[in-house]
Amino acid sequence: MEALSPRGRLTRVAVTLVVVALTFAGTLFGDDFDFPFAPFQMFAIADDPDEPVLVLRTDGIDTTGRRIVLDERNAGVRRAEIEAQIDRFKADPSLLRSIQDAYAARNPGRPPLVEVDIVEVQHHLRGAQPTGVVTEVVLARWKP
Repeated sequence: MEALSPRGRLTRVAVTLVVVALTFAGTLFGDDFDFPFAPFQMFAIADDPDEPVLVLRTDGIDTTGRRIVLDERNAGVRRAEIEAQIDRFKADPSLLRSIQDAYAARNPGRPPLVEVDIVEVQHHLRGAQPTGVVTEVVLARWKP
């Protein structure tokens, strides 16, 4: 095994010091977007054991009055995509028309949607255990 040259040792020490400095600075001032030079905190904190667990759901109501849960299979929309843009949908519910259009394209023989809702489902807890109480709040609604 060959020994490192002085230049090689200096390069390794310099790179190590830069990584240590970035990690230290990220630990003090960084957030998830600075990962891997900052702590990845998404799951590092615990929620209040008595606060509800919130889950978003996208629903459609067709011309027969039937409520349909819209998902990746029937409308091409994933919950994560809705969650990432929830503020946009709340500010401008007409954006939900694209979900109606996607549903119509994927389900040509079914009755068309006359309403699209984004619903926040709140599963209530007590001591981190489900109470059985579920509350639904419509965050955004679009009707043509």
